[in-house]
Amino acid sequence: MEKSNISELALRTKIINTLPNANGQSVIYVMSRDQRITDNFGLAYAQDYALRHKLPLAVVFCFSPVKGRAREHVVFMIEGLREIETTLAKLAIPFIALFGPHDVVLRNIAHHTKPALMVTDYSPLRGTLRWQNVLSQTVPLCIVDSHNIVPPWLVSNKQEYSARTIRPKIYLHYNDFIHHHSTIKKHPYRWPGAVMNLKEVAENLTLYINQHTPNNTHSGFTAGETAAQQHLQHFIDTKLHGYAYSRNDPTKQHTSDLSPYLHFGQIGSVSVMNAVSAAVVANAALQNDADALQEELVIRKELADNYCNYNQDYTTLRGAPEWSRRTLQKHETDPRNYIYSLQELETASTHDLAWNAAQRQLTATGKMHGYMRMYWAKKVLEWSKDAQEAQQKLIYLNDFYSIDGGDPNGYVGALWSIAGLHDRPWGERPVYGTVRSMVYNGLKRKFDIEAYIQKYET
Repeated sequence: MEKSNISELALRTKIINTLPNANGQSVIYVMSRDQRITDNFGLAYAQDYALRHKLPLAVVFCFSPVKGRAREHVVFMIEGLREIETTLAKLAIPFIALFGPHDVVLRNIAHHTKPALMVTDYSPLRGTLRWQNVLSQTVPLCIVDSHNIVPPWLVSNKQEYSARTIRPKIYLHYNDFIHHHSTIKKHPYRWPGAVMNLKEVAENLTLYINQHTPNNTHSGFTAGETAAQQHLQHFIDTKLHGYAYSRNDPTKQHTSDLSPYLHFGQIGSVSVMNAVSAAVVANAALQNDADALQEELVIRKELADNYCNYNQDYTTLRGAPEWSRRTLQKHETDPRNYIYSLQELETASTHDLAWNAAQRQLTATGKMHGYMRMYWAKKVLEWSKDAQEAQQKLIYLNDFYSIDGGDPNGYVGALWSIAGLHDRPWGERPVYGTVRSMVYNGLKRKFDIEAYIQKYET
């Protein structure tokens, strides 16, 4: 680790406790949200600490069933982890697979390896916070944010109202963080004892995979850090030009499709934006397209982390703005022209051809175009008995089918669609109240909706 990086890593780090462990015998990096080597600041922080204290270093990954996620998602994740294991082996850093609840298996390995420090990834989601809290009672622990360009605790000390309010706060720190890079070197201190590789724990991996229900999607994405970098370069070479204008047209293949890699941390926002910035240096005509990507990848994505970081009610309507809760309650008894069960929604069995096409895109590919996702979610509100039921349907459908589900972006997207999160009141309408609505004719004005329907007709 170059000395110049140490202070940069500290800016991304939160020390969870100061439990003394002067006799620590190892350093453990618990990989979770950020499943890569390049620009993995948590791993870099762990190695820096291990080198300064002349200690062995290991990367640990906990295979604990993920509620609501599908078999295809964990298979994609595991394929990416296989590449990481291979890369780490060349760096003399073992990859240790553990099976079971994070707090249980991590306390167990800490008992046996006596870490001077355990480092893990930042995540604002409740499940991660729970096991981190339990672990911090007995183990020296810190968390490092490799997922956002600017760590959320530096951006703001509160839940931000909208993109408008968080944007200047992110840009205030942006240049201090966008140039952060980390390089992992071959580790000179050998890990004591033997470690079973992923091939040797194949039976446990199979059991873990089979704990998740298949969704039969075929995303077409190749997993792993190398594939993520190749996908990014392909996007820059073939789709960045025109991205600002065409990204909201579902009939055009002009989105970045980076979300699976970002969700699993197989690539980081810092790497993406630096590569895009380099493309702009080479071709200034790409500036507007780069700005549009920055709005999606940095502002909107980090707004979602800000929300979940400061509001743990992200899966209930308690997390919605007060004005929208009032208006939705006022219109809760409004008659609905249609009420669809979860099964009818899941099988795209509604009267709305555009909605059915969006649902079929999701169940076939594990992805849905972002513009159609807004319409899709708002119609679920319109076709459910109340907003709370609509929210639960959306969470299930998104987490189970979408390869990038189970993510702050998904939870925030659901609340934006049905409860006006990060939005403002609009004209009052049945069912929606003053929450922004969307209609089929609006799709027709925006793009060739008939072409989109035909593409996913069957």
